[in-house]
Amino acid sequence: MIYIKILLIALLTMVGLTVKAQKIEMYFPHFAGKTYDFIIFQGSSTKTVIQDTIPSDGRFTLTIPKENAPYIGMSRWLITGTQQGGGLDMLIPGHDFAVNCTEIIPDNTNIIYIGNTEIPQLNELYTKQQGIFAKYDAMLQARKAFGADDKNYSLFDTEYQKQMKAYEAFQNELKKINNYPAKFTNIVNITQGIGTQIVDSEEQKAKNIAHYIVQNMDWQSLYTSGHWAGIISSWIDVHSMIINDPQKFKEDFLTVSGKIQNPKNYTDFVQAVAGALTRNGKDDLIKMITPVVVKSGKVLSYERASTVYLSGIEGTQAKDLILTEASSKENYKILKSRDFAGKDYTKTLLLFYQSGCGNCETLLTELKKDYEKLMSEKIHIIALSSDTDLSVFKNKAKDFPWKDSYADGEGANGENFKNYGVTGTPTLFLIDQEGKIILRTASLDNILFKLN
Repeated sequence: MIYIKILLIALLTMVGLTVKAQKIEMYFPHFAGKTYDFIIFQGSSTKTVIQDTIPSDGRFTLTIPKENAPYIGMSRWLITGTQQGGGLDMLIPGHDFAVNCTEIIPDNTNIIYIGNTEIPQLNELYTKQQGIFAKYDAMLQARKAFGADDKNYSLFDTEYQKQMKAYEAFQNELKKINNYPAKFTNIVNITQGIGTQIVDSEEQKAKNIAHYIVQNMDWQSLYTSGHWAGIISSWIDVHSMIINDPQKFKEDFLTVSGKIQNPKNYTDFVQAVAGALTRNGKDDLIKMITPVVVKSGKVLSYERASTVYLSGIEGTQAKDLILTEASSKENYKILKSRDFAGKDYTKTLLLFYQSGCGNCETLLTELKKDYEKLMSEKIHIIALSSDTDLSVFKNKAKDFPWKDSYADGEGANGENFKNYGVTGTPTLFLIDQEGKIILRTASLDNILFKLN
């Protein structure tokens, strides 16, 4: 047993010694003297790993630190401090390589990659796919322009079907290759509304994309792609506006949740999901997945949008409010949630809004119209604005029929917004006399229904 333990320690030490920074040797003589940033992607964020100046001989080294190595994903080398700008998006294959260009204007024809076959492969896959879609689109338009009775229609239709099969074969090729260029191709496709199948309707296309995200997406590849937040937001949009099946969403969320084991990645994932669901007014779905998120044990911290999983949930005690007078940000008071209703009301309607927000303006109009009904139900209205310009807030609030309206000028970063996990407006909370949250929603109709 002692021998095994010593051997294990030795092996771990050897593994630790093999971890080293990745290096990209660059040669761009025409860019000598220019400053640059070198950036890698980490989920919803970017990480600037180098800021430097290109030496007079045009030779320099881009280094990915040990803590991020081996890095497999996209990167961005950006020329800074000039009107011309410029730079290069590069796929990092997990090992060292070199990039040379002796031309004044770099492009795909004159940039030479040494020790990196993945970038040329990615370009080849893109060119091949573009060729398929160019022919497909041409035949699609031809089929629309000429009726089925036209003598050439069968030729157009045959070529149309041929390109559909070509795209199917292309997707099978991506599955077979199964490396970062193949995975990144479909990631970019999704950002452009392209699924793994050519289908007739937009609804079918959206469902195909959602299926791929849940069943086939490589989430580590997505994490380093630069498209993390956009893809997650698109997935939530499909569920919110097209699939519209809460149980299906929960099943899909469970599937994805099980695939992301890295706590850092998972924390970023649930933050992005919470933000997207809040923007879509899908608080019912947040409530549905909250137990999954909390019990996962993979969330490093609940910040920004993800605070919604711990606060502002139906059945929990509402957070106390920090109420600031618009005339003076220094003057504030703490209103305990148990005192929201006071002696004169049975419930409290807490409204988070922003002046000028389209959905907020609609809600405020509805709220004014139903104000008397709410008063007859003894509902105390407290409005909290994310306006950062307090003059805008005061101008809007002076027309409200209720008296309790507040803004701290901090926008969505204000303490009340953070404490209630509100990242999108409007958001409404119906709170009982003891300060417990009865309902969280974006719809006044849901509030009125709950009161009946």
